[in-house]
Amino acid sequence: MVTSQAIQARTGIFLPMPPEEGGVGFSSARGVRSRISWALRSHWGMVRSDNQDFVGVYAPAAHSGHSPLFVIADGMGGHAAGGVASRLAVETMIEAWLTNPTEPVSQALKNAVRSANADVFGESFEPDQHGMGTTLTALTISLTTGLAYIAHIGDSRAYLVRDRYCSQLTSDHSRVAEMVRAKLLSPAEAAEHPGRSMLTRNLGATPGVNVDVTQTELRVGDVIILCSDGLWDTVTAEELAETAGAPGPDVSAGMLLDTALARGATDNVSVIVVRITSSLNLPPAELTKSSRSRRARFGKAVKKLLYTGVRISRRTRKE
Repeated sequence: MVTSQAIQARTGIFLPMPPEEGGVGFSSARGVRSRISWALRSHWGMVRSDNQDFVGVYAPAAHSGHSPLFVIADGMGGHAAGGVASRLAVETMIEAWLTNPTEPVSQALKNAVRSANADVFGESFEPDQHGMGTTLTALTISLTTGLAYIAHIGDSRAYLVRDRYCSQLTSDHSRVAEMVRAKLLSPAEAAEHPGRSMLTRNLGATPGVNVDVTQTELRVGDVIILCSDGLWDTVTAEELAETAGAPGPDVSAGMLLDTALARGATDNVSVIVVRITSSLNLPPAELTKSSRSRRARFGKAVKKLLYTGVRISRRTRKE
């Protein structure tokens, strides 16, 4: 279900519309796919006049044979170049993901990110796009093994919320994060450090890129949150865990965005919330009264599958 004209849904692919097609820098969408539900928000924040974050979702029908893909990117570069980089990265990654459905998941994710990097790097030689780049964090979920796979580069993040506890699944590729890992800074000092946005790794900086890919086992009721630094810089991990317990991902995503905006959100703010709603061949969990009720509520919704996924054609700025 699309809830904003700022999103265009094409055969299971949800992408924010560019300004020339009616996009206004704010994106909102939600959906239900067999065994998972999801929602997203992306906003320019309270200070900036444009949104250089970009979010994309591929949510195919269960019979398509494809796994879903959720991608978030935070662009950087002068003028509108950061927005070009983040959009190009997300669109290219989804296209690459659809063209290699038989590869092992980890390798398919790496290859898709590398394709995105090659396109962003190539476009960065344009005069008005020199030096542009982007972070990228992507999630896919195997509906046969119950494993979540996350590809990551930069300082956008992925979190897992389980039993009201929030754990960070990715490591920031930034100078300040390296100093924290080396115990040269405390987390509290890092939060106030003036160089906390200086990245050590991003998409588009070099022809090749080193991609972190991690995997984690999922359970029914787990919530995975992908977000740009505009969110995690204003909302604590404890608040992420609390908000993940809301009635559904759409409510959670809306609450997180509202919290960031209420606190001044000096950067663009983007978040994708994904909840595991029923068994993914996952480890057995005790079926409580609340989980029975939740399963019943989603039972009808998952029958209304979104769309059958097909390949999309990438649009570049030149077009």
